[in-house]
Amino acid sequence: MNLEAAASMRIVRLMLLGMLAAMLMSGRTAWASGAGDSHAKENVPAISGQADIIYASLEAKDSQAAAETFKAVKKWWALHKADVKGESLDLALEIDKQIADLSLSLLTEDLSAALDTSGALRFSLHNYEDGAYAGNDGKTKMTLAFYVSKLADARNKADRQDWAGAASLVKQLQSQWLAVEGDVVSRSQKVYNDTERDLVLADAYLANEGQRPQASAVLKRMADSLAPFAEAGYSWWDAALIPLREGLEAVLVVGALLVAAGRSKSAAAKRWVAGGSALGMLVCLAAGFAIAILFSSEAFGGSSSLINGWTGILSSLLLLYVSYWLHRNADIGRWNKFLNRQSDKAASSGRMVSFGLLAFFAILREGLETVIFLIGLAGKMSLGTLAAGIGAGFGLLFVLAFIILKAGQKLPVRPLFLASSLVVFYLCFKFLGSGIHSLQMAGAIPSDVKDYLPQWASISLYPSWYSTLPQLVFVLLALAGSASGWLKRLGGRTGRTETAS
Repeated sequence: MNLEAAASMRIVRLMLLGMLAAMLMSGRTAWASGAGDSHAKENVPAISGQADIIYASLEAKDSQAAAETFKAVKKWWALHKADVKGESLDLALEIDKQIADLSLSLLTEDLSAALDTSGALRFSLHNYEDGAYAGNDGKTKMTLAFYVSKLADARNKADRQDWAGAASLVKQLQSQWLAVEGDVVSRSQKVYNDTERDLVLADAYLANEGQRPQASAVLKRMADSLAPFAEAGYSWWDAALIPLREGLEAVLVVGALLVAAGRSKSAAAKRWVAGGSALGMLVCLAAGFAIAILFSSEAFGGSSSLINGWTGILSSLLLLYVSYWLHRNADIGRWNKFLNRQSDKAASSGRMVSFGLLAFFAILREGLETVIFLIGLAGKMSLGTLAAGIGAGFGLLFVLAFIILKAGQKLPVRPLFLASSLVVFYLCFKFLGSGIHSLQMAGAIPSDVKDYLPQWASISLYPSWYSTLPQLVFVLLALAGSASGWLKRLGGRTGRTETAS
């Protein structure tokens, strides 16, 4: 192996070892001891119901009724605040702030702020009732079996045409998904993808009067697909599959960038890829320690969806450029011209900055999900089993990275760049769809569904114009770029034939 390839492998090896260390440290915190259940939950169903009434009153712009009902919530909180702190300090601080903010909003008659804050308080109290929070011991009380039972409850409400109740419960299920998604992704990527799709579908159907009857079938489908995993045990292989599945796309992106940088003989491009990858890894490590030690994965859930959404969209834009660059330089004549005009000045220009940004976003997007999933598994198996699984997963990723870099040195430029451009464009298409879908999960984009649109969750193709239209534009741009290059090559061959004759 030459010095350039060895340096690339050292970069990959250090990244994987760093992530492995973070996962083990995050897992270790999940075994810290903490307080048990308290008596605070005895009246939680009644209080969370009062929170629902407050929200409904504010929606109807009846601030006086909301303030009157709010008195019961404040009284309960004054009596049980210490008990909740004993179970989960993070959740207690969250509820305390929401109650203070709601009190101020009602006092100043800021109904818009009061409605937003009461909605957040309602979700926090329902999460406390359901156990969808991380306790002081780092473990969540929310189980997949209970999550499935809530899906059944939402379906029953939809069958009774209690549309408001079903819609409210689906919103809760969306916010609580992060507490149980790690139990699913390690077992079946398809069920995981389908559930994330169906959570948005159910929300969209219940929000649209003409589509509400379709929500029941979607909720049943989710419950049926998740039920087989509810009581299953865990092994080291479940832990290994998480970094392997989540890290595969990041390895493909960074591997393709390192191969392209190596074949272009651009030292600057390699430095940008290495720097972007290292920075992305450091951010993931910091987030992993913060989630495991300072916060909870459930509290991080909304932010995680927003981060996944925006990084997915930004990554897709950069991937489109990289795919075009690879496809354009797959032509041998153009590639030789590129190498001939390559200079230190050109190599240090801003052309390759996008390589570094793309490496950063790819590592950040996949790394954060890996961190959250593995922290969720930490309390469900022994530390030794978790460590063995994480080590095996990252070991397989290292082998894959080694194969990609070795193949990149041996294959001819044209087939290598054409194949890489196709892989990169597929990831571009998928990141764009999954990014917009994550923003819909976070509530940043409306959950609009059109049944006539195609759907294929495995490639992030969802039946919503919000995601399908940008993906269609990307496909058309790719086809236009390919057609332009093909016509130029055809024109060049025709001109050479006429000259020869």
